[in-house]
Formats: sequence, C-alpha cells, structure tokens
Amino acid sequence: MADVEVPVLVVGGGGCGLAASVFLSDVGVRHLLVERRESTSLLPRAHYLNQRTMEILRQHGVADDVYGVSCPLPYMSEVAWRTSLGGDGPVDGRELHRMDAFGGGVTAGPYAAHSTGPSTNLPQHRLEPLLRRHAEQRSLGRLLFHHQMEEFTQGEHGVRARVTDRSTGETLTVRARYLLGADGGRSVGDALSIGMDGAGGGFDIVSVHFSADLSRWWKDPVLMTHLFGLDGEISVLVASGPDWGSASKEWALHFRIPPGTAAGDLDAETITGRVRELLKLPADLGVEIHHVSEYRPEAVVARSFRSGRAFLAGDAAHRQPPAAGGGLNTAIHDVHNLAWKLKAVLDGQADDALLDSYEAERLPVARRNVSWAMGCLLNYGSLFAALGMAHGNPAATEASIRELLADTPMGETRRSVVREVFGTQRIEYQAHDIELGHHYASSAVLADGTPPPPRDPWGAIHRPTTRPGHRLPHAWLRYGDMRVSTHDLIPGDGGFVLITGTLGEGWAAAAKKAAAAHGVALTVVSVGGEPGTAGHRDDTGAWAEVRGVDDDGAVLVRPDQHVAWRSAGGCPHADQELSAVFDRILNRSGAAGEGS
Repeated sequence: MADVEVPVLVVGGGGCGLAASVFLSDVGVRHLLVERRESTSLLPRAHYLNQRTMEILRQHGVADDVYGVSCPLPYMSEVAWRTSLGGDGPVDGRELHRMDAFGGGVTAGPYAAHSTGPSTNLPQHRLEPLLRRHAEQRSLGRLLFHHQMEEFTQGEHGVRARVTDRSTGETLTVRARYLLGADGGRSVGDALSIGMDGAGGGFDIVSVHFSADLSRWWKDPVLMTHLFGLDGEISVLVASGPDWGSASKEWALHFRIPPGTAAGDLDAETITGRVRELLKLPADLGVEIHHVSEYRPEAVVARSFRSGRAFLAGDAAHRQPPAAGGGLNTAIHDVHNLAWKLKAVLDGQADDALLDSYEAERLPVARRNVSWAMGCLLNYGSLFAALGMAHGNPAATEASIRELLADTPMGETRRSVVREVFGTQRIEYQAHDIELGHHYASSAVLADGTPPPPRDPWGAIHRPTTRPGHRLPHAWLRYGDMRVSTHDLIPGDGGFVLITGTLGEGWAAAAKKAAAAHGVALTVVSVGGEPGTAGHRDDTGAWAEVRGVDDDGAVLVRPDQHVAWRSAGGCPHADQELSAVFDRILNRSGAAGEGS
C-alpha cells in the first residue's frame, strides 16, 4: 500500500476505535484505522451496553443490528447472588439475593420513559465484528488490521506516523491532521508521556470463555450471577449467547487467581476443573474452553486527553473496574463527542480551539465513571461482611451461611440484614442517572445561568433537562403517522438542530442566516401541541414537560445530542443572537480552517 494522507488516523480497532470509524464516516471525515491484531476481539469480556450507548448507536444506524443479536431485556433484567450454581451440599445452589437491574422490574418505568430503547447485553467478541462490518461498509479499504503503528511525530500542521504491515513486514507512512489513540493505552499515551492518576490493580482476574449446557441450573435466567465460595472468594458468571435465557450455550466466568499464579500457568485441564469447582458442576458435564485471559482491574484516568494533534479515548484515556459496566460505554461516548468536532474544524466551520472542549467535557465524566465503578467494587466488602464470609476459612463461612439460611429467628434477622445491605448494590445495577445524567461545561456550551438539577447520590433518579450542556431529553413525538423521538431529530451527519415552538418563526428565519454565515448544517424543527400547528406534534405533552422554553423559545442541539444553548423566549434580534451563539460554540477566531 502506498503512503497515505488522511485527515484523521485512528490507532486501535477495538470497540472504541471501530465506533470512532463509524462516527467519523457518518459525519464525512476521511480517516484510516490501524489495528495490530489480525481480527477483532476473541474475548467476551465487555458485554453491557447502556441506554446512552444504544441511543448513540441508534443515531448512527447500528442499534437495530445490535438488538437483533443481543440479549432480550427479559433475560437481563435481574442480577443474582448465590452460593453456587449447582452442587448438592447443605449450602450449595442457594440464592442469597436478587435485584432488578438495567430497566427490569422496579426500574422499568424510568428506563422506558427516559430513552429510545433498552440497555442490552452483547459480549465484546460479538459486538466488535458487528461494528467492524458497519465501519468497513462506510470506509471501504480504510481499516487495516494486522498493522501496527510503530512511532509518530507531531508538527505544526499534522502528524506523521510509521505503520508496519505485520503480515509482510512492509512499512508505510501515514500523514494526518489529527491522531486518535484508541489502542487501550498500548502506545499512543506512552509516546505522549501522559500519566495516569488513580489506583492500580491489586489482584489479577482470569476470564474463561467456555461452552456448556447449563440449562439444568440456569432455569431462571438473569444478566449475571455472583457466586460466593466457601473460601471467601467471589466469581461472576455471565451468559454470552448466541442464544439467550436457558438456551445460552456460551458463558464467561470471571474469578480471582492466587497471587503468584498467572493464567498462562493454568492449562486447559486445570481451568476446566476450576470452572466445575466454582460452579459446582458434575464431573461428567461437558465443558469446552474457548479462551482464557488475564487482566488486572485498574481505576485510572489520564491527566490529559489531548496533546497537540493527538487525542486519547477509551482505555487509552481511562480504565476502570468492571463494576457498573462503564468501560466500553464511556469509550463510545468519548469518540461520539469528538467526531463532530473534528468535522467542524476540518471543514473550516470551527477553530482548532473547539477541540480543546473534548478534554474539558469528557475528562470530568471519565473521572466520575471511574470513581463510581470503584465505589461499586468497594461496596462488596459490605456484602461479604453481611454474609459473614471468612476468607480462607471454609468451615467458618459455611457455618455463617447455614445460620443465615436457617428457619430460626436469628436466621430471619440475618436475612433481613442481608436484604438491606445487598440493596445498597443498586449503585451498580440501577445507576440510571450515572448513565444518562452527565453534562458538559466548556467553551462549546453557552450556559444560561440556571442551576443544574440535583443529582441523586445513589445515581438512580434521572431528571431530564434542556439546560445547556445536558443530553437532550428523550420524548416521543408524532410526525404524520410515525412516532419519533426528539433524539431522532438529530441526524448522525454532524449537523445542528434548532428545536422551536409554534411561535418560533423568528428563530427559523435567523437559523437560515446563521447557517449560511457559518457554513454549518442547521435544521429547524418546530414542535407543537395541537394537530396542524407544527410538523412534529407533542401529542402526549412529554416534550412540554421537559423543554424548558416557551412556545417562542428555542433549543439548539449539538450533533452529539447535547444542548448547546437555549433561549426561554423570543428575541428581537434573533439573527444576531444566533450568529453570536455559533461564534462562541465553534470558537471562531477568524481562522479559515484546515479543510478535509
């Protein structure tokens, strides 16, 4: 392949890099993606896709394909804690607690009200090939797997990188305006000398991807089952499809290994035995091991997400424990935030300073998500204490579990305590606002002086708002015979949308002038409450409850579905006002831009 010149070089072809490729293609930014591996991930490690992620994938035409193969909500609406999956011992196979999760049971109402679709479960080794297909369809020939970036240098006008084809040994030079490091922190972050702050992993976890017929024990499917062993250790079993519920054929089992032992030291026979031991499965049950991997959970965030013309996203920018399932979701939100900004700068609509808002917006969110995941992980200490788990003392642990399960007054008291304590783990499985409620404060948002809504310390209660910086609230509208979401008003092509009321003619006229003056795509959508008053009708009043402006007001929404600015009512000089809004959002300083 000849040397290449593209506006953006994406390093890394995991979930983060592939999502970036899809988003960049949709907003019209040419790019090249290089990935050192021969294929997408073979591991089912990351699997939970939250509602915000599914909203983003819906905007870019990917969500339906994900829902088509992912776990249906009824099979992932609960999580469970048990002593084991099988076994015939006195405390084997006993359920200790069960909790509604991620839009099931008591969480169903708010989850359904606040988003276009449910969260879902699709393991990484099934998601990444799907994202790769979408990325390759949009950017044919521009995804280079089994290619490794060896080094790069930055200059005033761009980045120069040396890339090696690992199959042939041939090298090529890539010249790009900007570089996106989505490589999990394997090269770009180190090359930029960007440090990470936070807690390093204190133990190693082994993930085993295997097939087995567990339908005899998996009769009441849940998203995941936590298994408390009598040795005081905990393991987690997650269904991995391709069918779901009791028909699931593949599984991921995560457990801690003793210090000084590495996954590479454990042969297939040993791993198979450990799987049977942890799950308490019969010795004659067929277990086929597919892959075994090892990782060390971290809770770290990069000190910066940008250095010159290079950006970090995903695990290159932040790494968190698997608790709360935020890692891959946060990564996808990163590149969704960055893609439209790169387009605006490369197309000459915005000054390069707009790209500084990426770090200003995403770094605080990453810190919040990482600290939340760490809090969820630490809370397991309370669960262990409530159960009376004695690490390394199986006899004492078994005695405690026997007392807990006994039909005695003390047993009843302890079960009541366990319910209370285990209920605190809703910070992990019912964190609705943590997933939807993040908001931005940067130069790409024009604050209107209103305070943010209070945030629930448990992370559950989400309060939709059009306050600038917040995600546009979802509300179902009627457009002819179709039901559409307010989110569906925001295309995936990098354009802005101005939502007005029935008295918003002045804003509509101003929008045409602002769009022409700034060279941006700006669509005006009028939403009314009565038939015939607007193209989009708020027939349930859901939009009126959250819009935060009057019928002559306006809400300007960025391409990433976050509110950039709003006006509570009309303005006598609407064209000047809207022009000034775009000057500030796009950080225009008179620069002509770089061209894509």
